Parts: sequence; structure tokens; C-alpha cells
Amino acid sequence: MSIKTLILTALSCIFFITTVSAGKYPTIADAKKDIRQHTEPKYRNTFMVFSHDQIECLAMNVYHEARNESLSGKIGVILVTMNRVADKRFPATICGVVKQGKHWFSAKRNKWYPAKNRCQFSWYCDGRSDKPENKRAWIYSQALTEYFLKRSMLFIDFTEGATHYHAEYISLPRWAKSKDFIKTVRIDTHLFYRWESNHLTAMK
Repeated sequence: MSIKTLILTALSCIFFITTVSAGKYPTIADAKKDIRQHTEPKYRNTFMVFSHDQIECLAMNVYHEARNESLSGKIGVILVTMNRVADKRFPATICGVVKQGKHWFSAKRNKWYPAKNRCQFSWYCDGRSDKPENKRAWIYSQALTEYFLKRSMLFIDFTEGATHYHAEYISLPRWAKSKDFIKTVRIDTHLFYRWESNHLTAMK
């Protein structure tokens, strides 16, 4: 069994444990405690500081992209997001990555809005409300995001540097057919890819 398989299996087991007890998350503190019990490392990374807005953007991405995925699936979304932040071909902030795409300006409301179906993460520009409706899933997404960001240097990137992914049940996206993208791993319903091109832009 490969190291990658062992890691994914371990994370899936952790998800199974936490899912069984999912009903006990009335607060973020409770979710954090449960995550900590099963994933607490020996050392902590406390050198990186993220604003509330950045944490919120990442938690929203986890919630909308992977709330029905396993723990490894949720972390996979986090890793892809953070891999993009670290890649000069994408915006340099979490919110910039999550909200990347075409926008239009409403003079009446003096506000920018994402153009429908023209963004990197489909939930952000699908025309539907982004407000989390599943309270438990939202609390868990927030807790997991905060936990990861405080200890990001301790996580192994089991996506192998993936910057893109798509659901296995949709038609193969045009970008995935390019030789510039290498499929790295499958986690739950998502297929992950590493973008090795020197192009300046890419669409999810």
C-alpha cells in the first residue's frame, strides 16, 4: 500500500469517526475539539496569521465545494485553494482565489457581482444564495479551516500540488483535456489535477 493510500485511508477513518458523532456540533468550539482529538499533531505552527475575512472565504469554499465529502475531501479543497494562493498564476490571497472570475458593477447598489458561471469555483457565481443552510456542516467547515491554517506547515499535500479539480460525474472540462494538466489523485467524487503549464490564466 502506498504512502498516499495510507494517508487517504487514515483521513477517511477520521472522517468516519467524526461523522458518527456529527450531531454534537452545536458550536464551533465543539467541532474544533472533535477535530483536535483525532488530528492533533505534536507541534503547532503559529507563525502564519490570517484575517477573519480570509478564514471565512476558505470556510465558504470548503462548505460549498465539499460539505458532503469526507474529511480528506474537505482538506483536498483547502489544499487546492492554498496551492493557488502560492502560485503566481493565481491571486495572492485566499479571498482573491476563491472569488476569482469576471464581475460586473451595479451602479444602483454600488457593488460588484460575479458574472454567472464565469468564475473559478461554481458555487460563487451560480446565481444562488451563498448563505450556508446546513448549520452543522458550516460549523465544521469553519473549525476545520481554522485548524488547518494554524497548522498548515504540518499537513502533507496528498493532492501532489493540485491546483484544479472537478467532479467525476460531469463531462470532462476543456482544461482537463490539455497536456498541461496532470491528474494526481481521486478523492471521493473529485478528480484532482496539477497545472504544469506556464500559461497566465486557467479556468476551473
